[in-house]
Amino acid sequence: MILEAPPPPVQLSRRERMLRSPFPYLISDILAIVTAYFIVWQFRFQSEWGLRLFTWININLGVRTTGEVGPLLDSFYWFNAPRILCWLTLTLLFLYGFLDLYGRRRFIRRHYVTGNMVLANLAALGLFYGYFYLTRNQFHPRSVFATLLAVNVMLGMSFRQILEPLLKRSGLIRCPAILLGDTDDALFIDRYLTVRQPHDIQIVARSPFNPDENMNSLLARLTGLVRQHRTQLILCADKRMTVAQIMQILELSEALHQEVKVLSEKLNVVVNEAHMPVDFFRETPLVHFAIPSTRFIWLRQSATQLMAAVLLLLTSPIFLAIALLLKASSRGAVFFTQERIGINRKPFRMFKFRTMYHRAEELQAQIEELNESGEGLFKIRRDPRVTPVGRFLRRFSLDELPQLVNVLRGEMTLVGPRPLPRRDYANYYEEWHYSRHSGLPGLTCLWQISGRSDISFHNMCILDDYYLRNRNLMLDIKIVLRTISVVLFAKGAY
Repeated sequence: MILEAPPPPVQLSRRERMLRSPFPYLISDILAIVTAYFIVWQFRFQSEWGLRLFTWININLGVRTTGEVGPLLDSFYWFNAPRILCWLTLTLLFLYGFLDLYGRRRFIRRHYVTGNMVLANLAALGLFYGYFYLTRNQFHPRSVFATLLAVNVMLGMSFRQILEPLLKRSGLIRCPAILLGDTDDALFIDRYLTVRQPHDIQIVARSPFNPDENMNSLLARLTGLVRQHRTQLILCADKRMTVAQIMQILELSEALHQEVKVLSEKLNVVVNEAHMPVDFFRETPLVHFAIPSTRFIWLRQSATQLMAAVLLLLTSPIFLAIALLLKASSRGAVFFTQERIGINRKPFRMFKFRTMYHRAEELQAQIEELNESGEGLFKIRRDPRVTPVGRFLRRFSLDELPQLVNVLRGEMTLVGPRPLPRRDYANYYEEWHYSRHSGLPGLTCLWQISGRSDISFHNMCILDDYYLRNRNLMLDIKIVLRTISVVLFAKGAY
């Protein structure tokens, strides 16, 4: 279907863009950390009550025989406040971001904020205590950091509780939304948004959903509602929607610059296998799809290429060892190149260490009936073409290391949908599968950390679409960290 040209994005002032971004919450959290620091400094070193309390705690815990800390620590924490606050703030803001506390409208359930803020501060406390232990640091009283982070949790939550009504009252974070569906689930979500008003989301238009309705008609109606009400969010709350219908709505929403939330059990792979945090309503995941960001893509790719160059340098001894092992164990070239389909469906030559016997590709047609992955992918758990050394390389994904060269050449990135060979590309069986080629392919992805070959092609495409819509630095870091664990334990590798 060819729709009329989508409306141009709403032009916002710099002030409006700032208030719609996580910036107000960043400022709130920084103020909470700084305030907590000086409250604890005043109470711990300047207050008679504080001295008595910490004396009692230290004596009863056997940490010290006295609560006296002397003027040295008092002046140290005052004059070194900028340096300590800098490290403390950077650590906490990173952990807040890692735990999605700046996800804006990604979550509409409040409990995620409280629990994740407590968890982030506990993690920060563990990091500082670990640093003190490893460096044998006896100078810093442990009670200072424990009290500081406890006070920071209370202030952080309080400041956010004050900030949210102020932002709503300003009207600058108002989020007009379309509710698609008229089922009991849709009515429940409607009531929840009306009472709780998370992120000032307001239902301004409603549209029924009929599974038998022509999708062209539905998409045209949604386009009209977006234009009429200048909305920012589409809430799909009818569990009868098929994955193909959901993906068509996502494709339209990208053109219309809309975020989307989808209530559907058909997206359970995002939760059950990928373990992505989502809201739940009536035990059904409400999966959020953000607006794909194109800002700073050149900077992200440049940083990725620099990282690839460093990794190539660090792993060069491993390259040499694998090359010698392959040459000594079986006949054939060290490297295997194969045509893969990359961004915008463009083919490129991808590099791997050879894991199969010489001329193994010519035998694939003879063993197609042994395929264990169903439609789309070609995977065999005990592929007879794989050499013993190749099996070891595959088990720990060492055969993928040469793809760092593809990253250097700009054909791949570190995190992105895995590029598939033309045989698999030719077997896509739904139109929406091709949307996984809207971003650069990567060395690792959500599919890699969610079971790899144990995940069906259909679910792999769902995970790829989820990643491409929600990708950000923190999600990439999470995927890289989990990839290390998956590789070490060889989950789903064959």
